[in-house]
Amino acid sequence: MMLSLQIPGLIRLHFRQACLRVPYSATITARGCKMATFTRVELDHPSRSCLLKHDDGNLIGTYPYVWLRDNCRCDKCFHPSSRGRLVLMGNLDPDILPDVAEVEDQTLNIRWPDDHRSQFPLSWLKEMQFSDMSEDPVSTPVRQFWGNEMQHKIPTFSFADILNKDKSLHDWIEALRVHGLALIKDAPHKEGAVLEIGKRISFLKTTHYGNTFQVLTKFEANNLAYTNAELGLHVDLPFNAYPPNIQMLHCIKQVHSTGGENQFCDGYKVAEDIKHVDPEVFRILTTIPVDFRDCGTEYNVYHVKHRSPIIQLLPDGRYKAISYNDQVRAPYIQIPVQDVYKIYQAIKMLNTELYKEENKIQIKLAEGDIVSFDNQRVLHGRSGFVVTETSERHLEGAYIDWDEACSRMRVIREKMLNEEPL
Repeated sequence: MMLSLQIPGLIRLHFRQACLRVPYSATITARGCKMATFTRVELDHPSRSCLLKHDDGNLIGTYPYVWLRDNCRCDKCFHPSSRGRLVLMGNLDPDILPDVAEVEDQTLNIRWPDDHRSQFPLSWLKEMQFSDMSEDPVSTPVRQFWGNEMQHKIPTFSFADILNKDKSLHDWIEALRVHGLALIKDAPHKEGAVLEIGKRISFLKTTHYGNTFQVLTKFEANNLAYTNAELGLHVDLPFNAYPPNIQMLHCIKQVHSTGGENQFCDGYKVAEDIKHVDPEVFRILTTIPVDFRDCGTEYNVYHVKHRSPIIQLLPDGRYKAISYNDQVRAPYIQIPVQDVYKIYQAIKMLNTELYKEENKIQIKLAEGDIVSFDNQRVLHGRSGFVVTETSERHLEGAYIDWDEACSRMRVIREKMLNEEPL
């Protein structure tokens, strides 16, 4: 049985054995809901585990002895306010066996050989079932890939709501986790709006362009973004070993003539297409590193360089990042000469797929719009434009790390459900 709180727009938290996780569901399922009772515990020395069972003898869960000792929650083993473990690995015996284990009032009580006593409520143990434990929906979002059908479906939020309503802030971050792209409307037509959003999460990521950066046409610009030239589809700062995650661009002034439109493309969707159409090209793009570099003077004097495959994967095969930016691709390629031709072929195919009409969208930001996107997934570009005495283009940009944004999501969820962090 699952107790649910109806909070539209939030993802469902659940036990995996109960239901499948669905993004953008209308439900958060609370932890600590009513559980089946247990009255039996068996010590299984061959598996070095406690077996917890229902009244009818059916197994509830298997809990290794060493894990139970390691996670004793008494004040001698666990510091409650800092949530830090006081018994460190140097004092932990992996071969420990309990002397006594018994159940009372839905609590597992264990006495260890040194006469230490541990107590584990069933509700807490149910959260800690190993292979059956549900994944953290914030860390593992169900991403939805998209093409040009996103043109009129971009998740859109109010600037005032994000500043004043926790649920709106949560839903905006969730949209970025799921889709990688979201629009914020009605921000003030002046600098500082992206800083306010950053403060709502925690803080902005400072780079060699500063805490925020102003996208204006400059004489002798050190970045093509600071010109009126067309920008190809790219991610920002691929020359950093740890590039920015979330990017925000706030339109403060927009040119009144044609041009200055922003283009976006879901790099994960394109990568998925290539994987199915040409597995060898996908292998090349996920294994052969490409070099990126940048140097100049902005917030400070900088010279940064990094090399990585253009499509980066996690160990389980899920997408980690897209690293592609023609504007700052280095002239040198630190790969065997026999691989040069095939990496160029692969990059050319990737580029062709990115620019297919079915894969990209284009919007011209209105003054007061803030476009936000996952900089390691969604590539962005810009059409060229003309600056006149009466018409100029001014965007303010900023970055936020996923670590901080995901932390804020969890804090909001725990507050809404009145939960303690695990």
